[in-house]
Amino acid sequence: MIKRGWFSHTVKIALLLLLSVYATAQDLKLINQTSYYTEILTHTSDNEGQEAHFIGWLLNTTALKLGEKHSLNMGLMVTHGGNPSANIVGDLQTFSNLEAGTLYGFDEIYYEYKTKGFWLKLGQQDLNTDFFVSENALLFAHSSFGIDPVATIGMPAPTYPVTAISMTASIDIGDHLKFKAGIFDGQFANIKNNFLPINWNLNKDEAMLYIVEPEFNFLGGKLVQKIGFFHHSGLFINRETQNLSRGLSAFYLVSDFQFFEKGTKTANLFLQFDKSTKSVSDLNYYYGFGFQLTNYVKGKPNQIGLAIGHAELNDEFVSVRDAYNLTSETIIELNYKQEFTPWLIVQPYFQWIGINEITKSQKNPIIIALRAYIQF
Repeated sequence: MIKRGWFSHTVKIALLLLLSVYATAQDLKLINQTSYYTEILTHTSDNEGQEAHFIGWLLNTTALKLGEKHSLNMGLMVTHGGNPSANIVGDLQTFSNLEAGTLYGFDEIYYEYKTKGFWLKLGQQDLNTDFFVSENALLFAHSSFGIDPVATIGMPAPTYPVTAISMTASIDIGDHLKFKAGIFDGQFANIKNNFLPINWNLNKDEAMLYIVEPEFNFLGGKLVQKIGFFHHSGLFINRETQNLSRGLSAFYLVSDFQFFEKGTKTANLFLQFDKSTKSVSDLNYYYGFGFQLTNYVKGKPNQIGLAIGHAELNDEFVSVRDAYNLTSETIIELNYKQEFTPWLIVQPYFQWIGINEITKSQKNPIIIALRAYIQF
């Protein structure tokens, strides 16, 4: 059992020591980058609200590097636009991974030690930066293909736009196995009005989030299989007894497979699966799968893909039915991404969302969007 305050004090002391090292070091390098991700979208939902939306995420990242192994990293961000998934369309899983409302403040802030086959990070981090990631699913705009909803719905997981104090590490074990692990604050840094703060404090009542993710590489790296497990040691409502119960656990799978390569052309598949402790989780399980083709259109780099995601709720519990009014939700996304210049990428996408409601039935909405990635 980690004592209250021990973890956060360890991170603070480590960062202070590193700052003192940097202050006397000669081999310093400052790297700064600004990116803007934005999209214009419309939907066909019958619910009240605007049909067209303009949303975006402006991110500035700064890395202060000392030689080859040490760096201090800080992100500052601004998001804009509404929350059409939650407030209008009613998509449980959030159809755009840019959607965050109007916020400003801090993104990830951490120290990293990195050498061949090993890295260690201490600080304020996003769970989804290093865990749950499918390389082939990064093309898609729907949030579930980035991090599945079992890990984010019903559990305070620190993922965009919020972060949490943490310690994470990765080590290569031979040529075919990588092992990643992390400890995160059980409650991410709470938004204050529209401000995203830094939160270095730990509260024993909020507990901790533990995660391990072995990664296996086969066929010369063409097949990557991640088998993950996470446990949140906080208090959750037991859906069977309505009493408080400690702990929510889940295991998940993330698979990436490149089954064709010729020159710059590749054809790739991905698969995701997550299942958690049923009695304390709103979702029973999630699965997602799809394919992605790279550089099949002549010219500059491009990608096209089709993906399906399905979330099944624990609707046999009255509290879950009352909270969500859903039995399940299925999404289908068709996506095309085209690079025009090194600083501009354009990405139109189409989604169909199948919402299986309990007490009423609405037209399954369609999302049509045009996204742009701009590097300054």
